Amino acid sequence: MMKINIAERKYGLSERLAEKALKADIAAMGHYTEFGFMNPDIKFMCGRETKVFGNALTVRIPSEESKALHLAVSMAQEGDIIVIDRCGDKTHAAVGEMVALCANTRKVSAIVIDGPMTDFEEIEEIGIPVFARGVSALTTKFIHDCGEINYDVSCGGVVVHPGDMIMADRNGILVLRDFEAEELLDTAISDQAQESGEKKEVLEGATLQQLYVPEYPL
Repeated sequence: MMKINIAERKYGLSERLAEKALKADIAAMGHYTEFGFMNPDIKFMCGRETKVFGNALTVRIPSEESKALHLAVSMAQEGDIIVIDRCGDKTHAAVGEMVALCANTRKVSAIVIDGPMTDFEEIEEIGIPVFARGVSALTTKFIHDCGEINYDVSCGGVVVHPGDMIMADRNGILVLRDFEAEELLDTAISDQAQESGEKKEVLEGATLQQLYVPEYPL
């Protein structure tokens, strides 16, 4: 007999990391690591906020099934980012108006889905940020009791552990694990401060060769 498996939720986002996430850009961290970035086919679709971060609440649901996601949204807490593993299905939309409305009411920071969404205009009006592979009118259904909540999942080619820190904006989605998060955030913030000065130099006439590859004089 199939059933939905629910594990104890985990928290990986501290107040200190949240303060740093407000200052750090995902693209800046892309200069310093190759890991944790979801496939760029998962894009920002809609939402009032375009830069979000939060604690990963993970869900795995196969093809046309939907029950586990409805449970996960119902147990979500303020600041969570719901990360949905669709087991490779890219045609059934698991996130529609009612899922988005419940998540928004529970003050979820964003929904990230490795598949399409639906009810685009309604979700755009609700305002919760959604990152997905596109839009589909074919939706998931209540058929079997199957799926997992708060287990390790795969989303956009990246393993996401419950409680991992998720950062997302129009440039992409990054999964940060607890042992690396603070160092990468600090490096990004430092990089951005340095780049601010470099932009001023470019506006004053400096070239990228002069700034970054002076060993190759032109």
